[in-house]
Amino acid sequence: MLRTTSEILQARGVTRPTLLLDEARARANIARMAARARAAGAAFRPHFKTHQSGAVGRWFADAGVDRITVSSLDMAHHFADLGWRDMTVAILHNPLETPRALALARHLHEQGGRLGLLVDDPDVTAALAAVADVPLAVSVKIDTGYRRSGLAWDQGERLDAVLAACTGSLAPAGLLTHAGHAYEARSRRAVQAVYDVAIMRLQAIRAAANRPDLPLSFGDTPCCSLVDDLSACDEIRPGNFVFCDLMQLAIGSCGPGDLAAAVACPVIGVYPERREIVIHGGAVHLSKESLAGPDGKPCYGRLGTVAGDGFGEVLSGTVLTGLSQEHGVVRCDAGLADGLVPGDLVLVWPVHSCLSCDLLRNRMEAPVTF
Repeated sequence: MLRTTSEILQARGVTRPTLLLDEARARANIARMAARARAAGAAFRPHFKTHQSGAVGRWFADAGVDRITVSSLDMAHHFADLGWRDMTVAILHNPLETPRALALARHLHEQGGRLGLLVDDPDVTAALAAVADVPLAVSVKIDTGYRRSGLAWDQGERLDAVLAACTGSLAPAGLLTHAGHAYEARSRRAVQAVYDVAIMRLQAIRAAANRPDLPLSFGDTPCCSLVDDLSACDEIRPGNFVFCDLMQLAIGSCGPGDLAAAVACPVIGVYPERREIVIHGGAVHLSKESLAGPDGKPCYGRLGTVAGDGFGEVLSGTVLTGLSQEHGVVRCDAGLADGLVPGDLVLVWPVHSCLSCDLLRNRMEAPVTF
């Protein structure tokens, strides 16, 4: 299996750690999530931080997507240059970047588009309103349990103050949350429970503000993939679903046949006496995100196979057990790595595809696809 995979990758001209995409799988993932949004009557605003690629963005456009989420002003400018006109920057607004944000807002407004910013502080919101000379869609970030950023869901008075600061060119666009703690779940039922609590809390703070008109925007791939009924959301913003990864596989948000991004890595050392190989593929290519391996120790990835026209399976008898900056150590069950020699290539499924794409983003505008 690994020998055939190496031959196929070598025929593709791979010589160094290289991000590979299975286009058919990614397009199927996009179509499936778009259908879930339609079924729920929710707007679909996918998060482009996963791929950060104009080429992959066109796959979304082909599926009818015309609004996106990004995670920085740099990313917003990048996609504005590629023709995207309606975007939400889903990180709390940094007041130091107000001039850049307003310049982009003007540009998008002139093109018939809009820029959405995220706030949770009345003073930041008021300062933005004082200088905004172009319409801005301002969403209020609500913490529904992740405990990273945003107004706590029971801070109704503070929400009132933020909304009151939305004057002049600032228009409240709704309440936005990211239930990132869903990534700790390991079953559909557990993910559903995270979603149910998060939606209840969004609805509670909206009711406390007596603003039933405020739309609710919900992010995170596990909830958007597994929840039975998303109709309480006015908008969904998943991102990782386009490629999925070992984390989504562990949660149950996808199946092995949905994995659409992997990293081809050269073998640089073979040590049969310890049933390990060493690859040129380290933290700068895969990140140090990990899952619990079969022995309870960190698993930083697993090897996979390639068929002639796309990705194949996940090899459960392989574990990427160690990562340094450029090196990765892979432990293989007996027989799996037989015949591999330095100069061969292996396919590595990352734990977190978003980070692998970011680390290798300089090659994403002309991605290697199957």
